[in-house]
Order: sequence, then structure tokens, then C-alpha cells
Amino acid sequence: MCQCWCLDAGLPEPMCNVPVFDLGGNLLGIPDLFDPDAGVVGEYQGAVHRDLAQHRRDVERAERFRSHGLEYFEVVGGQLYDVATATRMRQVRARAPFLAPADRAWTLEVPGWWQEQARRARAS
Repeated sequence: MCQCWCLDAGLPEPMCNVPVFDLGGNLLGIPDLFDPDAGVVGEYQGAVHRDLAQHRRDVERAERFRSHGLEYFEVVGGQLYDVATATRMRQVRARAPFLAPADRAWTLEVPGWWQEQARRARAS
């Protein structure tokens, strides 16, 4: 999806699979694609996301991103190589908030609990 964002849509290189937190240090999610300058989250929803329980989690995660001022879009199987997807990506970024860091309700700053969890995972 990052290739479609950059090569087909001509947009700046995004971050991929980076954890995004609220200002209280709670994990909002780990999006497939993240443009921190614009405030855009992109997710690829493959076949596993058709499961009812997974779909419910996906909807809840999308709402967490949106409720923290992030513009959100999804791409499903077969759309990555469709010219309309690149157009949609440009449109999503154009309507994104582009908030200054002081005005954001989200952060990429990793809280202590996340660092500790990562340290434990590396140790095991």
C-alpha cells in the first residue's frame, strides 16, 4: 500500500506500521500507512478482515483514529492497482487536517509501558 501511496498517488513517503497513541499514552492503533504531517491513516483490509469479530475490531480502531482528528481510509483486495485508489488517496490527504503538533490529539511519542512491553518481547 505504501508503494501505491508514493508511486501511483505521488504522495510523500509515509510511515508504515508505526504505533500511534493518544495524549494519555493509550494505543490508538498501528496503521498500515501513516502520514503524520497530514494526519492520515490508511489500512489494507484483506480477507482476514471479513471475519465478524475482526471487522468489529477494525471499525472500533477506525473510530479511535477519527475521534482523535485523524483522516482514515481503507483499501481492500483488488484496489491497490486501481487508478481510482491513487486518486482517492490524494483526495483523502487533501481533506486531512494538517494540524501543528501542539494541536494534535495523538502522538508518536512512545509511552513507558510500550517501551517496557517491547523490552520484554525482545528478552523472551
